[in-house]
Amino acid sequence: MKDMISVLVTSAGVASAVNIIKALRLQEELNISIIAVDCDRLAAGLYLADHYYISPLIEEKDTYLQFLFDICKKHNIKALFPSYSREISYIASMQKTFNKLGVKTLLPTSFVIDLCNDKPRIISHMEKLGIPTPKIVNDPINADVPLFSKLLNGSGSKESFYIKDKHALSHALSLGNDRFFQEYIQGEEYTVDILCDRSSNVIFSGPRKRIETKAGQSVKGVTVHDDLLQEYVKKICSLVEMVGACNIQFIKSKGKYYFIEINPRFAAGGLMLTVKAGANLPLLALKLMLEMSIHDKELEHTPNVSMTRYWEEIIREEMPCK
Repeated sequence: MKDMISVLVTSAGVASAVNIIKALRLQEELNISIIAVDCDRLAAGLYLADHYYISPLIEEKDTYLQFLFDICKKHNIKALFPSYSREISYIASMQKTFNKLGVKTLLPTSFVIDLCNDKPRIISHMEKLGIPTPKIVNDPINADVPLFSKLLNGSGSKESFYIKDKHALSHALSLGNDRFFQEYIQGEEYTVDILCDRSSNVIFSGPRKRIETKAGQSVKGVTVHDDLLQEYVKKICSLVEMVGACNIQFIKSKGKYYFIEINPRFAAGGLMLTVKAGANLPLLALKLMLEMSIHDKELEHTPNVSMTRYWEEIIREEMPCK
């Protein structure tokens, strides 16, 4: 019988965590026990795991960290997958401490994560690489519409929106100074799912076209092959010194790819499309953490594989308790 490998997935209620658990469940090569934690007793990912625990709030950093240490010791955790954007930077800053407990991670430094989440600053890095980006519009006026507005520091599409007229611009300007504005580029949306090793080498990158999105997550998509996207991804990950999983979003307009953002985590929407197209990124990340060999067959990315998503319920006979 294969030795058991216990892995810990945090913030099990976010879509990224559910994707990680589902992907690890699909593989049959390793004997994996999944332990999931979340502060919400109804977080769906808890009930996809082998064991689950209700965690303190992430904002209670010392208490939360000690909670994770206790779980790691109790279950002899070998690998840790933080999933929620707000905790990834904190866990990244504690990687050496987890390593001393025998718990492996595959994350960039907290500096790199904070850089990726700083939208205007990461855009300036793309300009250094010669990668097109939507132009930043400072002090926008009605004549600049249409525009797109984002938080200065944010993850994914949270509080990002399209500004189609002067009324929407007035509303956006009233929200405060913690956001910025870009020209609106109309085109096709693409996401590239990526895994980098500890030297920031891209060991896998799989582009997919986002045919339809809801709440910032891909609900219909198709895998594609594109050499230019692959070239851009290698340049970006090398420049920012990415480690582990990330996803980079682009918009294609008039034959040109515009960089939109980089998220230093597994994708929330279309990750399972990439997994089904040949590359089980959570499994590959686990292998990198544990210094296991990866075969070329595991890095396949079949184009023209399509995805459409639907809701699936987890029904329990009673309200779960702590």
